[in-house]
Amino acid sequence: MALQKTLQPPARPLTGRKVALVFGCFFGTIFAADAFLVTSAIRTWSGTEATSAYKAGQLYNGELALARAQAARGWTLALGAEREADGSVRLTVNARDGAGGPLAGRTLDVVLQRPTDQREDRKVTLAEGEAGAYMAVIEGIAPGQWDVVADVVERGERIFRRRTRTVLR
Repeated sequence: MALQKTLQPPARPLTGRKVALVFGCFFGTIFAADAFLVTSAIRTWSGTEATSAYKAGQLYNGELALARAQAARGWTLALGAEREADGSVRLTVNARDGAGGPLAGRTLDVVLQRPTDQREDRKVTLAEGEAGAYMAVIEGIAPGQWDVVADVVERGERIFRRRTRTVLR
């Protein structure tokens, strides 16, 4: 006689309205997550690296010629970036010529580049203290990884470039 006992229907039956509610919640969650991710991506993207890939390709040979000329000079630039007690960042460049002597009387432009967001990049021209020793102080630099790019400029043209990555605490 126990075989005659059948399963009883659930206390709350599954209706079309409940199924629609479950589907709505499921797809609503996915839509909200996608909307959040797309909005975050759009707000943090700073733009393209090159406006024209064709033009960048054409400039490549010029960059190779600049690299060969830079190597022939034999100059060295020792770059430094250190956080000061007041929170500012002191940029230093010790410039030497091919013979190891000070590279004095030059114009040095330095760009602090944020690898993750070019909108935070900061450019400064360094002042020469002692012969071949250049320095500048920049305020408002956030902690984290930075690329320090130093250019020796002559008559408005870059003739030497040195790049190094540093972590500012």
